Amino acid sequence: MIDQRTVQEIFERAIIDEVVGDYVSLKKRGSNLLGLCPFHNEKTPSFSVSPSKGIYKCFGCGKGGNAVNFIMEHEHLSYPEALRHLAKKYNIEIEEKELTPEERAAQSERESMLIVNDAASEFFHENLLSGSEGKRIGGSYLQERGLDGRTISGFALGYCPESREDGFTKWALDKGYRSEYLVSTGLSKEGRNGLYDFFHGRIMFPIRSISGRVLGFGGRTLKGDKEVAKYFNSPESTVYDKSKVLYGLYESKGAIVKEDLCYMVEGYMDVISMHQAGVENAVASSGTSLTKGQVRLIRRYTPNITLLYDSDAAGLKASMRGIEVLLEEGMKVRVVQLPEGQDPDSLSQSTGAEGFQKFLQEHSEDFFEFIVRVRLDKAGSDPISRSDAIQEAVKVLALLPDQIERNLKSQQLASQLGIDQESLLFAIRKAQRSHAQQQQKQREIDARRAERIENATPTLSEAPPPGSSDMPLDLEDAAPFLETQDTAMQEYDVLRILLRYGGADLELPLEAEAGHEVEFEKVGVQAYVLESLCEDRHIRFQHRVYGKMWTLFQTAYLEGRSIDTSLLLRHPDPDISATSAEMMSEPYELHDWSRHELIPKSEEQKMTAMVDGALNQLRSKTIQRLIRETQASITSVQNDPEALEETLKRIQVLNRMKARINESFGTVILSR
Repeated sequence: MIDQRTVQEIFERAIIDEVVGDYVSLKKRGSNLLGLCPFHNEKTPSFSVSPSKGIYKCFGCGKGGNAVNFIMEHEHLSYPEALRHLAKKYNIEIEEKELTPEERAAQSERESMLIVNDAASEFFHENLLSGSEGKRIGGSYLQERGLDGRTISGFALGYCPESREDGFTKWALDKGYRSEYLVSTGLSKEGRNGLYDFFHGRIMFPIRSISGRVLGFGGRTLKGDKEVAKYFNSPESTVYDKSKVLYGLYESKGAIVKEDLCYMVEGYMDVISMHQAGVENAVASSGTSLTKGQVRLIRRYTPNITLLYDSDAAGLKASMRGIEVLLEEGMKVRVVQLPEGQDPDSLSQSTGAEGFQKFLQEHSEDFFEFIVRVRLDKAGSDPISRSDAIQEAVKVLALLPDQIERNLKSQQLASQLGIDQESLLFAIRKAQRSHAQQQQKQREIDARRAERIENATPTLSEAPPPGSSDMPLDLEDAAPFLETQDTAMQEYDVLRILLRYGGADLELPLEAEAGHEVEFEKVGVQAYVLESLCEDRHIRFQHRVYGKMWTLFQTAYLEGRSIDTSLLLRHPDPDISATSAEMMSEPYELHDWSRHELIPKSEEQKMTAMVDGALNQLRSKTIQRLIRETQASITSVQNDPEALEETLKRIQVLNRMKARINESFGTVILSR
């Protein structure tokens, strides 16, 4: 367990814009920073980071919190795991005991798999640097490929021994790593004689997440046998989804932001060689066709991408397919066509770092010019092939989101081909309609799939109606069914006032003698709200999270102390810290509130009106809930005249209380 002083140090040193900036490209917007949300797909930035408050908030999907919440959400880590992650980032020492087998077994499957992958990466890397076979075979191969020690260490390259096909597996089992995780990560396979190393005799390329955790591996054989696959990759698993991972992004993200450009290549060695040649803003799709998930990863850091593909037929086909995916995701695309027979690795080796960088600059061309040139060159004078090439160009133009750019490029193509631009625009509009129909069909398929999943799980709307035999009779048990209908919104408003304005003052009128001017006294918002509600025995927060937060305030009040709201932002309960960050980040304007044509004049009076409005809305809703609960109990006391009379009297009292609140304050609307 991490002691509280260390937790405090982690929170103090974990600067929110630095933490989030490792994953999202942020740009200054007033006092805050703005970027594309990493938690949902968006093309217009709605993800805001407040350095002064130490919180983030996405106004698109609603996620928010502090630096620890961000790491928990993004890396799917527990609270202690997220703290350890940040401690490592900021070089904060945490003393931890060695995990027992029982404690290791209790960890989540995902974290256990990540731990195994991290350990395997260290084993392979150490074996490459220090093992006799690793140095002799793996190390010699990498040196022949021109890689230096700095590059090898930077990408944590390794070697899995060949001499003992179960060398790693035995080491891992001896260290206490469980066999099921060795198998589920794809590091070990089940054979006739037990487990063996899946990657034995291969150079190991760790595939890391944006935060540096090892998700999987690529393994290259050093054998010349053509029947043996040159590369093996880890199987897809809980931690490794190749469609959402880019090789080299962890190592390249800083350079991508700095250069505002990302180079996309095909292979592991392409990325590594480019880095060594000084082009450090390069990533690879790890042997898969470029996917939307991968493009969205890049778009967090830059909208600009340049594709580097081989000049062979497969490379050109991959370029075309990649361009379509990139345009659909709103990226700005350029292409570098490599010389025949060359790839980024071989070209950088032959030209040297300076020559390679110069080549990239001189041969970068707009994606559309590339498509037209390559396809028309290939078509030659054959009319059918030229028609196919034009149709392909039209299909790509239809994906451009910017109408001006689309029109300019269509004009360029029409002029180049000597055809009417209107005909070309007509074909583009037709392609757009076809694309829109395909997307609509896909959305319908996704919606039906989601509906099947939803129908398989009972929802709130399927909860049995009040009074049915399946309805919880105890009101505490029934709270989850009531919270969305009753006081959740009002509870939210009260807590948000405590968090945002708890340190502000209210102007409260003092009793004045007849003929004397009314005087005001100043009272702190937190003290006023807590005194008002804690003395009201009817108030009971229904919402699960808001109830926990209110209990913290209520306990502090009863103990005669105030709460530092920053502690809620750092609370170990992620529900509390994330909700507090959301409340702190949402816009909340002070509107003029009127009662009997009396408009508050000062900011303090506006604040008083807002606070009183929120409190009385909560009281009113609470009483409405109590009335419903009491009315629902009439059936159970119908055969008991005294209990029935008492119940009816209680309803009358509650109705009078409701009328007094409504009469004195009317309807108060709080802006959200």
